[in-house]
Amino acid sequence: MKIYGEKSKYVVISASRMTDMPEFYPARIISETEKRREKGLVVHTLVLWTKHPSALFREPLSGYLKKLSSDGSQIFLQLTITGMGGARQLCDVSGKPLCGIDGRPFSIEPFSPPVNESLAMMERVVEALGSPERIRLRFDPIVRIADSRGSVYSNSVFMPVVIEKASAAGVKNFTFSFLEKGMHAKVDRRFSAIGCSIIPPTFTERAEFGEKIREYESKFGVSISACCVEGFDDSRCIDGALLSGTHEGNVPAAMRELRRRPKCGCTESIDIGGWPPLPCANGCLYCYSNPAIAIR
Repeated sequence: MKIYGEKSKYVVISASRMTDMPEFYPARIISETEKRREKGLVVHTLVLWTKHPSALFREPLSGYLKKLSSDGSQIFLQLTITGMGGARQLCDVSGKPLCGIDGRPFSIEPFSPPVNESLAMMERVVEALGSPERIRLRFDPIVRIADSRGSVYSNSVFMPVVIEKASAAGVKNFTFSFLEKGMHAKVDRRFSAIGCSIIPPTFTERAEFGEKIREYESKFGVSISACCVEGFDDSRCIDGALLSGTHEGNVPAAMRELRRRPKCGCTESIDIGGWPPLPCANGCLYCYSNPAIAIR
């Protein structure tokens, strides 16, 4: 049964920029979404942010997403794959293991799935969502760090691999960012505590990377946007125009840009990740929100 309401009652729900709700808080997605529906709001699109594509196929979330879709709501996925998921040991370009200040190896993103595991699910995810246009794949962030001995690591080598595999499944929209120094003091402290330093790209390197992005776009037939990155155009991860075009009922989404961060053109949505943000058990060292690094 398709339920379409008055334009003023349509909302886009985001679950969530703040934490991986599909993996760790599926019941909260359901309860918070239903609260809005009980108030008479109509969910135009439920935007799911996760590093775990398998979460979409586990109950209770799987059944609820099917119910929402049958009621006329759209499901849109922001899927993050950085190439660092599941890696218990990181190595520099020569294959030398990175070490923290205590001489022990460390992981930047310990509890996310391995890159090959996530990419292997792309066709299934596209089928479940009904269109590859309802997926934005996030290579976010691009990390470059030096460990306690000066060895340098970057995950950027995984980017063309991820784009190639995902685009083969039909995915066209990609987003990236850089791990920047001085953007979030707690992130800087987190890396410093293990003896690592963040190496942001220089002005010249940003320009060179822009050229590389254009090469990837041409080679793979995709569109790659920067998420609030200095030196690159403004963009929108939640894009009202895109969500309007991919909605099977041709229902327009809200187009108002909130401009809550520099260079962010995201359109209006309701984020249900909580405030303070719910802890996220992916344990990512670069997380600007609330990473529960020690709970798993």
